[in-house]
Amino acid sequence: MSKKLVLFITPTGGRTGSEMLLWYLLKRLSGKIKTAIYTRQNGELFANHSTAEQTFVNTSKRGFVYQIYEGIYHKIFKITPEEKKLIDIQKQIKADRWYLNTLTMPQFAKLAVKLQVPYDLHVHELVSIYDEIRYDEFKFMFDNADRIICCSSIVEKRVKEMGYQNTLLLHSFIDTQTIQLKTSAETIRQKLNIPTNAFVWVMSGSMNLRKGYDTVCDLFEFLPANTYIAWLGSVKQTGVLHYIRQRTKLEKLNFIEIGEKSDEYYDYLNIADGFVLTAKEDPFPLVMMEAAYLGKPIVGYNSGGISEFVQEGMGKSVDSFNPKDLAEAMIATQNKTLVIDKEKLRNRALEFDIQNQISKWDSIFD
Repeated sequence: MSKKLVLFITPTGGRTGSEMLLWYLLKRLSGKIKTAIYTRQNGELFANHSTAEQTFVNTSKRGFVYQIYEGIYHKIFKITPEEKKLIDIQKQIKADRWYLNTLTMPQFAKLAVKLQVPYDLHVHELVSIYDEIRYDEFKFMFDNADRIICCSSIVEKRVKEMGYQNTLLLHSFIDTQTIQLKTSAETIRQKLNIPTNAFVWVMSGSMNLRKGYDTVCDLFEFLPANTYIAWLGSVKQTGVLHYIRQRTKLEKLNFIEIGEKSDEYYDYLNIADGFVLTAKEDPFPLVMMEAAYLGKPIVGYNSGGISEFVQEGMGKSVDSFNPKDLAEAMIATQNKTLVIDKEKLRNRALEFDIQNQISKWDSIFD
């Protein structure tokens, strides 16, 4: 029997959590199925380091001129240029199944149905993202999915609350073999001018309001003077960034913007004495598992996946969104009144290593 060909469709092709997961997955699925990927943007992860057997990258420059072109094209042909591109890809490779990686591409659910191709929907999101998708497109995408893959229990709970029973709970995972340290934490802390007696909390991810990075300045009101918070991730040039920078400067806060640091990501993550999640919603963050593998205690608001992952001896999930409550958990960690077991942190992360999760994924493509 010939192997099935699955076309994986993903939003950016960059180093977002959902796309790192897909990158790990495709690397391990090789040989089980035939894999092809279409990425809607020219993100460097899949554009330069693709793990699929066939890679298709949308290089169209998005902007005002392209929107005009897209509008005219749609008026004439009743589809968008990108949809035409996907139709051509499907004609070329004849995929047996499509796989939509995230909720953000409902237009491709309609296209799959039009082409009579079954599709899986991989849900990495909670309810706040639902609000960004039009009602009819959202409903169609769920109503017609062959299978709905959920990255955590809370995500599956929300999907089932809408009445969908064709769910598969397949937790997000990491690949611990990729976590290699090249530079010592002490060297990097010196480079960032962090005092030797400082307790450093690292936050990680892309800057957006859902991640709660707008609340970081409020934490310092309640934290000891030797506490530093460092943000590891891409910086979004918005008014909120100006708000944080101004408060950091005027109030002399110990907040550091590290930036993305793709090639040195784990070295910078390793400078942490603790890992803090300020997210208001976070289904099952990969960075949480990476921090645990490095033995970093985890403290955060109960935003979703953290309460499912963090067990006694690993840190604390705070049942509020009050900065004072989060700061109290951070202080308890710093003062060692909250007992932390680094071996338990590492072992818990290993439960969600790809080596221990891949067999569940193999079976869904059999």
